[in-house]
Amino acid sequence: MLNKLNLLILFLVIGSSVTNVSGSNVLTLFTTPQERQLINNNRYKSNEVRPKPSLSQDEPNTLEIKQIAKEVVRKSITVSGMTLSNSGPNMVWINGQTYEDGEKTDDKMRIKIMRDSEVRVRITAPDGKHHFVNSGETIEIVYLAAVNN
Repeated sequence: MLNKLNLLILFLVIGSSVTNVSGSNVLTLFTTPQERQLINNNRYKSNEVRPKPSLSQDEPNTLEIKQIAKEVVRKSITVSGMTLSNSGPNMVWINGQTYEDGEKTDDKMRIKIMRDSEVRVRITAPDGKHHFVNSGETIEIVYLAAVNN
């Protein structure tokens, strides 16, 4: 009996919310994608006309676009060794310097030790390209870098 009473109350609550929704006014009604596109286009139109800023002849044009000059950078990378650790950070020796796994070099290249089927070092150049090197190998990395003016 209690379950039937709860079910009846639930139906009354749901029924009252349905009548509220069906009694509301629908302001925008469309039936085709073309009508929807027309409504969206009209919705975002602005009735006010904004004045365009005028540049006087005396003032220099400050809207110049500055292009970033880039130069080709070539780096020779030699991996002379790696240490793999279960309790501490992995280490790699590149060009005579020691780097921890995940560090960046002075040239902003990210170092990552990969432990797949073989252990190798992934070097990510500043342009986002990945280069893979095994211990004892030397590679040359070429990328574009921004020139400071």
